[in-house]
Amino acid sequence: MPEELVIGASVLGRELVAIRFDPPDYARARPPALIFGGIHGDEAASVLQCERLATELVERPPGRVTWIVPCVNPDGVAAGTKNNARDVDLNRHFAAANWVADHKPGYFPGHAPETEPEVQALVALIERTGVQRLVALHATFRCVNWDGAGRALAEEMARLSGYEVNEDIGYPTPGSFGSKYGVDRGLEVVTVEVPYLEIDERAWTETRAALRFSLDLPT
Repeated sequence: MPEELVIGASVLGRELVAIRFDPPDYARARPPALIFGGIHGDEAASVLQCERLATELVERPPGRVTWIVPCVNPDGVAAGTKNNARDVDLNRHFAAANWVADHKPGYFPGHAPETEPEVQALVALIERTGVQRLVALHATFRCVNWDGAGRALAEEMARLSGYEVNEDIGYPTPGSFGSKYGVDRGLEVVTVEVPYLEIDERAWTETRAALRFSLDLPT
């Protein structure tokens, strides 16, 4: 059975929850993985993906130890705003080598990196668990992007979802999750961009096979 852990709290005190899933006893040893959504509060489709995936993994466990954080920015999701309750863009707030304080409006990275509790909780989880495969869920470009060692995984996930795949999202992302863990640390980082939330739950149906592949295969 999955193990649910509270890994921190948001600025306004909402719990940040991580769910651990273990593989079957017969599964081959593989590096652990992390999938998270909702780092931008106006991208609710990414939260839905995580919730649907977590439900499926109860019945069909993953092929590796897997951590799912459905919602990194619960205050933003509750308010329907991209940024957190202090108006910090959490995906410009990581202590990457390219972090800068100067951003255009709407992308405020904080006065210093990794001072916001939501990012601190995610960083601490990564350090504690030693995850090496990291999948970030976003909206709304309908593509798969990679950083670090994530190219091969991104290409297969794009094929399975029918999305475009690219290394460059099309604009600078200093202080991003991918910059820290992909570019700086060389880990396997993939970003999946899905359409905004729709009644038919397209974000989940289009990406289900790709997300399963990231947890089940390859090494």
